[in-house]
Amino acid sequence: MKSFSYFFIQLTLGILMVSESLLAQSPMASDYKVKPEDLLSIEVFREPDLTVPAVRVEASGTITMYLLDEIPVAGRTVREIQDDIAKRLKDGYIKNPQVKVQVEFTDQFFTIIGEVVIDGMYELPNEKRMDLTEAIAKANGFTPNAKKSRIELWRSGEKKTYDFDELLQIKEDENKIFIRPGDKIVVPARFF
Repeated sequence: MKSFSYFFIQLTLGILMVSESLLAQSPMASDYKVKPEDLLSIEVFREPDLTVPAVRVEASGTITMYLLDEIPVAGRTVREIQDDIAKRLKDGYIKNPQVKVQVEFTDQFFTIIGEVVIDGMYELPNEKRMDLTEAIAKANGFTPNAKKSRIELWRSGEKKTYDFDELLQIKEDENKIFIRPGDKIVVPARFF
């Protein structure tokens, strides 16, 4: 009986440790920062007129909500957004607002073609942003024939060209080229 109790306690502790580990890796981890194109659901307890089942974060990093107009959300955690919305509602609308915000993750993809080892369509991770160098690494890097100095990034019909070696030198996040849903990366071939 004693060994069964010991086994049960060990099993329970093991399950709790695995659960904590999975929560820490979850895209809903408390440190996840909302980004443009994320889909949010906002619930205001006992206020159905203010509840928003789905609102897409604009490219500007904002959402629009009844009574509150534009609210900046990009780069903020779910907790920060909840607190901000509650504060705004408390300022003249609701005495003690209870706000719940959730990120509804949707599949977001980018395409990489040309002189990479495995070209194709790739999913953007929800839990963190991916820069252009990481996107190329996801495609297993360049082929020997790749022209690394002329990488094309097509976004919303506009093309920008980057040098891979220069991209590797960028250390500050605000200067990195982050991939967005729908981006198309073209790695051209060198001509000898």
